[in-house]
Amino acid sequence: PKLVIDRTGETDAARYKGLKMTQVLDDDAMGKALEEVAKKKREGQSLRKKLVEEEYVMPYADNKNKGPRQTPLWTPEKLDEAGKRAGQAQAWARKARMGELKKDPFEALAVEGELRYYSIIVAMTVAVAYGNATPRALTMIGLGSADGTLMEFAKIPAFALLAAGLGSGLVNAIVFAPPKRRNSFVWGIKGLMGGPLAVRQLRELKELKTVGESEAE
Repeated sequence: PKLVIDRTGETDAARYKGLKMTQVLDDDAMGKALEEVAKKKREGQSLRKKLVEEEYVMPYADNKNKGPRQTPLWTPEKLDEAGKRAGQAQAWARKARMGELKKDPFEALAVEGELRYYSIIVAMTVAVAYGNATPRALTMIGLGSADGTLMEFAKIPAFALLAAGLGSGLVNAIVFAPPKRRNSFVWGIKGLMGGPLAVRQLRELKELKTVGESEAE
């Protein structure tokens, strides 16, 4: 029920309203009252009426909106159980971390250094050998030929470089990367762009170790 401030007691049946002579002198009323009291005793009901303040329910105090206890009831058993769970979680996290491979800058998908220079040279060679504007450019500088012999010769090194890049990518990804615990995709791309230089770089690298193996050393 809602809290109603009753300053006169008119709406509160439990408040004392004074002694009425008619109630005292009326035998029938007294008999009914005594009978009602006896009935309430048999049923186990309280004889005292409750005040409005006693029946007032605080908001969210009716147990309908249940939530976690603000202060858990900690016992020695619960403390032991919580400590055991925390220890298991820490052990699992440490085990997972120990199994992770160590970070290595060579595992980044980036073509840098000599591999970048090699890829630029390959790109320029392929562009010259297979470009549509190459015959006209050669003719303008006096190196062009009617039968296109020079263009055919230019395609040989370009094709060789393309084949070397494709083969280097496959060799890195399938042959050299897995035994060293290296990323096959990363080294396949590096082999494709860097050719034999990427193969040499991968062969010179040591096997990648886990965090646990490194700490054991």
